Amino acid sequence: MESYWLCEDCLQAVAYDDFSALSLYYSEEQVEQRIAHLRTALLALFPLSADFDSETGVGIDPFSTRPCEACASPLQGSRHRFTRL
Repeated sequence: MESYWLCEDCLQAVAYDDFSALSLYYSEEQVEQRIAHLRTALLALFPLSADFDSETGVGIDPFSTRPCEACASPLQGSRHRFTRL
């Protein structure tokens, strides 16, 4: 099984189908483009399963300089591990 490290935006999209936080950082037009990009990138990886434990921190990199392996976002931040089924 393959593992992927996803950014917070992708985590919210996979786990909750929630894109609401994007409006905090992007204009309305940019939000629509970002949502389309995230959906396309994540569909290429499906089916995904969470492979992290928020209680123990296993599978969570709290501050990564690597790009997101789904959407390729270069923004630094936390990454969560997901496994393709």
